[in-house]
Amino acid sequence: MFLRFGICLILFIFLNQHVTASYKSYDGYKILEVPFKHKIAKRYVQNIDKHFGFMPDFLGENWKKEEAHFFIEKDQVAKVGDALKFSNISFNLRDVDSKMFTFSRKRRDLANSPISITDINTRYLSYDEQIQFLNNLASQFPNLVKLQNLGNSYEGRPITAVRLGDDGTNKPIVWIDAGIHAREWISYNAALYFIWTILNDPNYRQLLQNVQVNVVPNTNPDGYEYSRTTERMWRKTRSRFTSSKCAGTDGNRNYPFFWGNEGVSHSTCSEIYCGTRAASEPEVLALTNAIMREERRIKAYVSLHSYGQEILYPWGHTKNSHPSDVQDLIRVGKMMATAIQNLHGTQYNVMNSGDGLYPAAGASDDWAKSRGIKYSFTMELSPSDDYTGFILPEDRIFQVNRETFQALTTLVRVVSQEFANRTTTSTTRISAKFQRTRGFGSGK
Repeated sequence: MFLRFGICLILFIFLNQHVTASYKSYDGYKILEVPFKHKIAKRYVQNIDKHFGFMPDFLGENWKKEEAHFFIEKDQVAKVGDALKFSNISFNLRDVDSKMFTFSRKRRDLANSPISITDINTRYLSYDEQIQFLNNLASQFPNLVKLQNLGNSYEGRPITAVRLGDDGTNKPIVWIDAGIHAREWISYNAALYFIWTILNDPNYRQLLQNVQVNVVPNTNPDGYEYSRTTERMWRKTRSRFTSSKCAGTDGNRNYPFFWGNEGVSHSTCSEIYCGTRAASEPEVLALTNAIMREERRIKAYVSLHSYGQEILYPWGHTKNSHPSDVQDLIRVGKMMATAIQNLHGTQYNVMNSGDGLYPAAGASDDWAKSRGIKYSFTMELSPSDDYTGFILPEDRIFQVNRETFQALTTLVRVVSQEFANRTTTSTTRISAKFQRTRGFGSGK
């Protein structure tokens, strides 16, 4: 017994040392903060790639402080500082705490105990642990849970949808997916927490009598695992290109609605590379095919991202353009934000996704709305600052899980009230003239 424990301990230490040794170091990287309250500064930020000669990794905008935040590689720090000074643009280059990029990578793969809700609320799971958790729930609730393989990722990992309350009827559907951007770890946990809680809490389970909820907790399993084992700030998929040294596509620039237009890059090394064509990524193709099979019943779509504390609604591919029912989107978005604020006082901003700093074409929420899905949103989860950003500490997971749950169940109730017990009819799709595919970007 002692010998076996000793061997496991040595193996555990070896694995941790191996991962630590090969894990990308972010020593010397900086967070660039640029206030854009003044028009000149805002125009500069919106054309920052032209001033720098490259597009830096855009983390997002702090809507409270009106600041744009970027992640700057150590080799580009001096160049960025010189360019900003030359143009008399106020800025701050903040050091990155490289220790933050290692503490949430704990390897617990040797544990034999089943994954529990405590794990979901206190740590970030591997892809295999996520699947184990879903399989356990399917066994516990065979009448309420159906697991469906939508397709495989580029590296062959199944993309699993969890169908909650699927009883074969024509109930309206709420679609929730998470993790298209690999580094946004809290989104995966929030989706898993939603699944567990709506099944285990009788106060919410009754919603499944009127509404079916389809949840895809991990839409980018390859990128997620790569962010866990090799490069914490990895954002894209892991597809390969024979003519490039760089891998991956931004899945949230790859959807077939205004693909390749604004807020994208056609450089394979860019964080916002939109791919070789619309839906070129097997992950995106699997999701779009699955949604189109049931789009007449899907009445709400939410994509979980981080970070920024925002509830975003279409259109995001351009500025100053909104769907005809935009007031309905704003109304329901504010209901979701209020539900979050009522829990812990956390404030979410409800805003159009294209009217911020940058439009972002080829995003999933725009595409979902273009398919006639009534309520389509992107949620940028907590935090709102770059001091933690994508590296949300594990002791804050539970709060964000609960807040996200409140917002999502609010949306499910809206769908239940507005669409349950109605005869399913054909949805009106956006005019074909909007389906053009032309070829700088938001955190979406």
